[in-house]
Amino acid sequence: MENFDIVVFGGTGYTGEHVVRELFLTAAAGDFSWAIAGRSLQKLRQTLQNVSKDVAIDDYSEVGIIIADVHDINSIESMCNRAKLIINCVGPYFLWGRPVIEGCLAAKCHYLDISGEPLFMEQMEVDYHKKAEEAGIVIVSACGFDSIPADIGVRYAQLHFPGTLTSIESYLKVSIGKNGFSIHFPTFQCIVNGFSSRSSLLKLRKDRNLPKVQKFGPDWRLKTGVWKEEGLFCVPFAGSDRSVICRTQRAIHENFNIKPAQSGVYMMFQSTSQFLYLCLFGIIFISLVHFNFGRKLLLKYPKLFTLGLVSKDGATPEQISQSSFCFIHKGLGYSTGLPLEGEPDKKIEVEITGPDPGYVSCSRFVTQAAYSILTKGPQLHGVLTPGTVLDVKDYVDRLKERGITFTTTKLENLKV
Repeated sequence: MENFDIVVFGGTGYTGEHVVRELFLTAAAGDFSWAIAGRSLQKLRQTLQNVSKDVAIDDYSEVGIIIADVHDINSIESMCNRAKLIINCVGPYFLWGRPVIEGCLAAKCHYLDISGEPLFMEQMEVDYHKKAEEAGIVIVSACGFDSIPADIGVRYAQLHFPGTLTSIESYLKVSIGKNGFSIHFPTFQCIVNGFSSRSSLLKLRKDRNLPKVQKFGPDWRLKTGVWKEEGLFCVPFAGSDRSVICRTQRAIHENFNIKPAQSGVYMMFQSTSQFLYLCLFGIIFISLVHFNFGRKLLLKYPKLFTLGLVSKDGATPEQISQSSFCFIHKGLGYSTGLPLEGEPDKKIEVEITGPDPGYVSCSRFVTQAAYSILTKGPQLHGVLTPGTVLDVKDYVDRLKERGITFTTTKLENLKV
């Protein structure tokens, strides 16, 4: 049987099809062989036919097809034995991620996914980090919109700061067109599970009893509540980004002796109406998610209880084409040679922009991460974060070629 550089598991799913599209557009340039994997041969063939037609590729005979089912561990191990790297698009990961990771460990092939589930990611680190180190592979979650622009954005700012960056605040802005936007149901399942399993996550962290990451520079606190920044409403971002950033900062301090930056991640709303919509959605969601019957209602009637935000069909092509994102990272630190005490003397602002975050940019993030790991090799082995594993310069250069911009918009001295 033929082996491949990259296998996309779950390639017939909504997000998986976008990853397949990205591979069709870019794999040949890097001379990467690849295959698509899933349960149904008919659906796999149909996906290749549909996507190849969409991107005007007539001959896709070199793209492999592998039958694999997350409920059949033998088929998972067979798939992993034919790959150097698996891109896992089968979520929610708290339900279906573990068997694929175990298959990658057995086959000694790299694993990437687009999970934004902190409990899953941190539990996998506890359970499999040593095994992945010994196998000489990487297991890397959060390679999609959760949490590449946040995690890699902070690392990019650190690399472009002439000195030591000691704190950074990250603001996410999402632009939505006249057709609105939809969250795909599996993503919503992950959100519901993330909120409902918060106590399990806190217990896991308490049981691990990791030493606190050393702090440098002045005291710094996370912002809470609601406030305005640049005239726009802001709130703390409830996703996984900050937990991924914190894991990266710990890892680069322990492994590369890079001083960690304190960080916060926030959401910035383009309009008052967008902010008020989220407030109403948040009130309904929080009122239900902490109760078993409430979670059942949310998952049984997602469209009703999210005011139409969640769809089992996913976003429409019009919604995708009209949406984009901007991540703004605002950092403070000390110039090279200065002691890390008193008020910081320098600031940096980095802006990352791209097309639709949920599918188009997401597929570019994970695919280019796969290329970078296969080409440059990972910086470490184990269960790790994108900002720990990836060669940031190589990875950012690849993303720029795919329409994701990274720009240092400010680098200024401060009066101290």
